[in-house]
Amino acid sequence: MWRYASSCIFSGALAAFGASRAFAADPPCSPIAVAVEASVRARWPELPGQVRKAFEARTDIDACARVELTMNEGSIAVGVTLPDGRSASRQVSRREDILPTLEALLLVPRPAPPESGVATSAPSIPASAPTQTVQAAAIPMVPVRVAVPPRDEMETRRASYPPIRFRIELSALTDARIGDSQTSVGLGALSFVDIGGWLVGFEGRADRDQRIGDGYGAGTALELAVLGGRRFRFQSLALDLVGGPAVALRGGAGASTTVTPGGSPSQSSLGTVPRALLGAHLIFGARSSFRTFIGIDGEFGPANAPGDNPSDEFRLPVWTMGLALGATVGTQ
Repeated sequence: MWRYASSCIFSGALAAFGASRAFAADPPCSPIAVAVEASVRARWPELPGQVRKAFEARTDIDACARVELTMNEGSIAVGVTLPDGRSASRQVSRREDILPTLEALLLVPRPAPPESGVATSAPSIPASAPTQTVQAAAIPMVPVRVAVPPRDEMETRRASYPPIRFRIELSALTDARIGDSQTSVGLGALSFVDIGGWLVGFEGRADRDQRIGDGYGAGTALELAVLGGRRFRFQSLALDLVGGPAVALRGGAGASTTVTPGGSPSQSSLGTVPRALLGAHLIFGARSSFRTFIGIDGEFGPANAPGDNPSDEFRLPVWTMGLALGATVGTQ
């Protein structure tokens, strides 16, 4: 009787020990682990929850895998590490491609249905069956290579289609300036070509200058300038920094007329004067076809043309600085 009881207790202990070993060998996995880089989380804070929700109820994936999402040179790196140490990663360029790529990396092949006669006829199984099973386990990696281009191919596509855009725009502007004891009010037109943020263009402006207090009378000048600069974009705003050489075609003033020997008055020829223009414009609605801007403009240069020595003629200010307002139409 004692021997029978002892054998029952020993058998029960062995069964419990074997069950605990089997449970420990295949522990249940927690919900899929998703590690997201800070830059990815800042851009898409809802992405980790969407990944877990998409795969928490799936039975055809390896739930014990670890998913990593990081940014790599403007693309999203999708990495998967399996419990046995194997890992794979792919590069995607759009946020919509993350879940399809993860699905391809996490899929587990379904077991093949048993063939008739396999259980009863062991000699009929070919010797190469284990090799065929190993090859079947590698099949899920093939769709990944087809669906997601390799990194080298993506780099080639980026090189073939550079992110440089060509934009053309036309602006109308008005400005008011002060400097060198003169005030100036002007109207003009401005045209730019934007090539990847670099600006090249022309400006034409008519100014009316007035001496502050007593002195020379009011006079007009037409300025033509060739400008270049750089555009910095900030969401819906943009900042233009421009400058370039110009030439001013001076008009006459009330005090610049002379009397010819025949007794008829004539206006003095005041010639052209070289100038230089500088400006900084803040653009509103930079992503729209119609936009406005406000800025600071300035110019400097000699007051008279080389060789002139006028005593009471209209002259240009040596320097001016003031406020500019304008509107622009052009490509986005």
